[in-house]
Amino acid sequence: MIEATSNAVEVTFLPDGKTARVPRGTRVNAAAAMAGVFVDAPCGDRGVCGKCRVQVKGELGPPTMSESKYLARKLLDDRWRLGCQATIQGPCTVIVPRSSLQIAVEGLGEDVSLQPNVRKAHVELPEATIAEARSAFTRLRTVLAMPRLRIGTPALRSLAAALATPDGLTATLVGDECVTVEVGDTSASCYGLAFDVGTTTVVGSLVDLKTGEELAVSASLNEQALYGADVISRIKLAIEDPAGVEKLHSQIVRVLNSLIDDLLKQAKVDRAHVYEATIVGNTCMHHLVLGINPASLGQAPYAAVVQDAVAIPAGDLRLNLSPAARVYMLPVIAGHVGADTVGVVLATGLHRADDVRLAVDIGTNGESVLGSRHAMVACSNAAGPAFEGTSIRYGMRATLGAIQGVALDGDVHLSVVGRTAPVGICGSGLIDAVAELRLAGLVDESGRLAGPEDAPQGLPQALLDRLVAVDGERCFRLSPEDGQPVYLTQRDIRELQLAKGAIFAGIQILKRQLDVSDDDIAEIDLAGAFGSYIRPDSAQVIGLIPKVPLERVRSVGNAARVGARLALVSTAARAEAEQIAHRVAHQELFARTEFLDEFMAAMLFPKVE
Repeated sequence: MIEATSNAVEVTFLPDGKTARVPRGTRVNAAAAMAGVFVDAPCGDRGVCGKCRVQVKGELGPPTMSESKYLARKLLDDRWRLGCQATIQGPCTVIVPRSSLQIAVEGLGEDVSLQPNVRKAHVELPEATIAEARSAFTRLRTVLAMPRLRIGTPALRSLAAALATPDGLTATLVGDECVTVEVGDTSASCYGLAFDVGTTTVVGSLVDLKTGEELAVSASLNEQALYGADVISRIKLAIEDPAGVEKLHSQIVRVLNSLIDDLLKQAKVDRAHVYEATIVGNTCMHHLVLGINPASLGQAPYAAVVQDAVAIPAGDLRLNLSPAARVYMLPVIAGHVGADTVGVVLATGLHRADDVRLAVDIGTNGESVLGSRHAMVACSNAAGPAFEGTSIRYGMRATLGAIQGVALDGDVHLSVVGRTAPVGICGSGLIDAVAELRLAGLVDESGRLAGPEDAPQGLPQALLDRLVAVDGERCFRLSPEDGQPVYLTQRDIRELQLAKGAIFAGIQILKRQLDVSDDDIAEIDLAGAFGSYIRPDSAQVIGLIPKVPLERVRSVGNAARVGARLALVSTAARAEAEQIAHRVAHQELFARTEFLDEFMAAMLFPKVE
């Protein structure tokens, strides 16, 4: 329990079971932060997204204008409030929804030979003699045939403790360093971790380094979202708040440690036998994992503090692993093209392809890489939060009740996460909805949504009835008439145009840089959160990706984490990753005079064929 001032009331958070005593007038989200409870608030508690819904039993202040805007009367009557707006006036119980988030955890990857940076060797040291009283460490180097072997104080201490056993000893080697010595033969227990730290989500896996088998996978929201949904918000906090970097670093370390606990529990693996973790992420996340101030990424020329690979003890990051464990951070390409992009290239094999390929990682911070083994260029696309649902009126994460797919066939047919009644729409559903409306003639090339008076002739009445105005804005009702209202608004369509326009304009710049056309692109790899869920045909209808034959488009899922896993199990793949970071030429879009023209053109929807 966390104590506050004398004029305090107790707040209990469920299902976590945590409590805090807070001053009257404290907002629910602030109280949750005091209690160590995460409430997903993508807009950074500014009251402009309506996503931080919690159910409260107890004494609260009256609903604010934001709550009246984002919460229907029935929800307010059922005690649903916005955590960033509702103020605590007396003892309360707050129920924080913990719906299962649909996160892309799987991904396609290249096969590599098993050659991890970590290995364990069971040996028996020859006894020292009066005639040849060599040190135990010298004898260990000789048995291992590693004359340049290094060893630290903790491993020397464990070596001394292991000398008396008749069962030999097991040396754990990370690169050319002995990090620990264990009594007897423990060589079968050798594990590593691979993480993709995204702006919105974090995914990790536990890998058996003796076999390369992935034993467990776990995912979570990135709880740095408390401070804003995008990297710009987090960079701003790091600049303006003297404690900002520590807040952001501590938050991501907390998430990583929670995932580590879950992975070990799933696989029933001893924490002491995890010796290395590899991590990818965009450049801002990379810096914040390391506790580095990312301020330089927020202003031209957007230079990173470090681009090279970083190898450090896990204890330096406060990761809950053994003192012997190490962390390897894959290199980044540029200020806004990070190690996650290196992971995507490594996993897809784009850097070894004979033909030109395009890899697009679609999300809040989208990156695109175009090229082959001959040359590669990349750019970062500031797509904004539309794909994550943050700037969409009824947008939400891909969790229970989210519309994830839409089809129009005389009426609206929905695919909803959890096969339940829809309560909102996530990114893949948004793309589908606009694509289907475009094909039906209800959204024109400029993005204007038709009203009942100017809808195409012959449109089924069931669709005409869904064209409505809400608060003076044109909308299309997606939800059934008798359910909770979920509308696609004219503003939502504009938000999608901004997001897809930024990504497509970046791709056009890359094509121009390599002097290639759409016909030259042999394959498009869709990676990231949308890689597993987006319909390629819908992506082409709205002009998100180039118009190539659909058989050339493949979903590669969470390829970034696959890249991290490849670097974990193969030193050869790790060396390739470092080469990729140096070989990819970065294109700073805002430095290109033609980018604005490309962006304006990409805002339009392609003609329907």
